[in-house]
Amino acid sequence: MIKIIRTWLGQAPYPLAASVLFAQIALGVVLFAIFQEFVPLQLEARDSWTGYLLAIYGGSRFIFEPFAGALSDRIERKLGMVLGFILMLIGLVLMAIFWDAHAYLVFAAIFGLATAFLWPAVYAISADFYEASDRGKAVGFLNVAQLVGFGIGALIGAFLVNQIATLLFILAIVAIASALLIAIFRIPSYRGGGIIPKEEREKRPSLKTTLSKKLIFWSSLVLLVMVGVSIMIPAIRAYGTNQLEVSFSTLTLLLFPSIAAGAALYIPSGHFADSVGRTLPLIIGQLFVIAGGFIVAATRDPIMASAFTAFIFCGYVLSVPSLSAGMMDLAPASHRGTLIGLMVALSGLGLAIGPAIGGAIIDSFDAPQAFQAGSIAAAISLTAIVIYGLIYGYERPSPQHSETNNK
Repeated sequence: MIKIIRTWLGQAPYPLAASVLFAQIALGVVLFAIFQEFVPLQLEARDSWTGYLLAIYGGSRFIFEPFAGALSDRIERKLGMVLGFILMLIGLVLMAIFWDAHAYLVFAAIFGLATAFLWPAVYAISADFYEASDRGKAVGFLNVAQLVGFGIGALIGAFLVNQIATLLFILAIVAIASALLIAIFRIPSYRGGGIIPKEEREKRPSLKTTLSKKLIFWSSLVLLVMVGVSIMIPAIRAYGTNQLEVSFSTLTLLLFPSIAAGAALYIPSGHFADSVGRTLPLIIGQLFVIAGGFIVAATRDPIMASAFTAFIFCGYVLSVPSLSAGMMDLAPASHRGTLIGLMVALSGLGLAIGPAIGGAIIDSFDAPQAFQAGSIAAAISLTAIVIYGLIYGYERPSPQHSETNNK
C-alpha cells in the first residue's frame, strides 16, 4: 500500500502542500466557523449574511487574482504567497479586535485579496515544474492538503466557536504564521522568466495573441462549475438548523464523511484526469453534484443528508484537478501566472455569484431550495462541458502536450 501511495505521489510538492495545509486551517476557521456561525449568532446577523460575506470574499478574489497572477509572471512566484499570508494575518488580527457584523464585510474583502495572491502562485509553481501528463496528480496532491487543512480548521472551529471564540482567532493566526514561515524558508525562489524558453524570453508574445477560443471556453467552465457548487454553501447551517434540527457541532460531524471521501478521492481524481483527459471527469463530477443536491433538498434524515452531501462534494473533487490541470495545459509559459490568475479569479467570481444567489434564496424561501438551485446550475454546467467535449474532444494529455495545441 505504501509503495502504491509513493507511486501516486511521485515528486510531490511537499513544502508547497505544507504551506497550503496551514493556510487552509485558517480559512476553514474563517469561512466555515466564523462566517457560518460566529457572525450570524454572536454578532446578531441573519443566516443570509453568510452568503453575502462569501460573495464579498469571492468578488475580491475575482478583482485581484489576474493582477496577482501577472505579478508572478513579472517578478516572482513565491512573492505572491508571502504577500497573501501577510494580508491574511492582517485580516485575522482585525477580525479578532473588531466584533462587528458590518466590519466583517471589509474583513471578507481583505481575505479575498489575500487569497488572490496565494492561488495563482501555487498553481503557477506547479505548472512550471510538472509536465502536462503529471499536472492532475500534482493538483490532486495539493488539493488533499487544501481539503485536510480546511477540514481541520472547520472541525476545530465548530467546537470552539460558541465556547472560546477568542481561542479560535488565535488558532487561525498561528496557522497562517506557520504557512508564512514555510513559504519563506522552504519554498524555492526563482524569477518567473527563468523558466521561459530563451526564444520566448527574447520576443515575449502579447497576452492577446496567447488567448484562444479553447482557453476562453475552458475558463467559462471554471466559472460555471464553481457557481453551481457554491450556491449550496450558505444553505449548510440553515439546513442543519431548520430541516435536520441539529446543533452546529453535530452538523459539522455530519459533514465529516464529505471531507474524508474528498481527501481519499483527490489524488485518484488527478490520476484519472491525467489518464482519460480533462473533460470526462468533469461530466461525472457534475452528475454527482446534480444527484446529490436534489436528494439532500428532499430528505430530512441526517444520515441520508450526510451521505449525499458527500456525494456533492465528491463531484466537486472529481472536477477540480481537471479544471486546474486543463488551465495549466492551455496557459503558455510566458503568461502562465496571468492566465492561471484568471482561472482562480473566475473561481472567485463563482464563489461570489453562487453564495449571493444562495443567500437570496434562503431569505426568500429556505435552505432546500438553495440545494435545488445548485443542482440546476450544475445541470447547466454539464451541458456546457458536453458541448466543449464535442467540439474539442476528450483527448488524454501527453507528456509533451503544450499550449501550442489550444487552437
